[in-house]
Amino acid sequence: MRKTYLFITATIVAAGFTACKGTANEEAKQDATSFTSYVDSVEAADPVYTTANWTAIDNGYNERVARAEVSLAKLEAADRERAEKAKERYAALKARYELKIKEAEAASTASANPDYRQVLRNRLFGEGKIGADMQFNFVTAANAHDVYKNFVNTVEDNKSAYTREDWDEIKVLYEALDTRKNEIEKDLPSGDNMKIAGLKTKFATTMAIRRPLAKARENDKAKE
Repeated sequence: MRKTYLFITATIVAAGFTACKGTANEEAKQDATSFTSYVDSVEAADPVYTTANWTAIDNGYNERVARAEVSLAKLEAADRERAEKAKERYAALKARYELKIKEAEAASTASANPDYRQVLRNRLFGEGKIGADMQFNFVTAANAHDVYKNFVNTVEDNKSAYTREDWDEIKVLYEALDTRKNEIEKDLPSGDNMKIAGLKTKFATTMAIRRPLAKARENDKAKE
């Protein structure tokens, strides 16, 4: 009778252990599935490259991966492999997000604090015509007069607002424009050379007066 009791007890314990083991394995699999599904959903979502958005994504990931890590050893080999691959995919996703966020922040900073040189170039020659490489190939014999006219008239309209740095950059740009004009001068339409000469005289007069004034204003401010 005692042997029968011990056998029944052992059977019950074994059954309970098996049930607990089955439950533990099932919970481990659910945690791993939740984790891998989360990575899938982040990959599938339209990316929003902001620090706030990424912080929310990363917090959600860390919560799920922490639960999955606790029970990772209980998973079957195939489930364990899927979880490890999900980690690798997330690491690649994280690197891409961090890069894009840095790029977006840099672009935002540049937009909020534009390089005064590029601002001048855009105003004097048109948006994007002259970049940091200072190439003037867009100036041709056919449009040289119009380019000079826009340049000189823009300077005239804003002469009171230019700083010393602005005038220094304007001088560099003007000299580069002149160099380009000399390269194409033989192809200029009849009469354009004379018109450009008149614009050059107008510009030289304005710069001769306004550039020293801008420097004097800057020196006065420095003394205050």
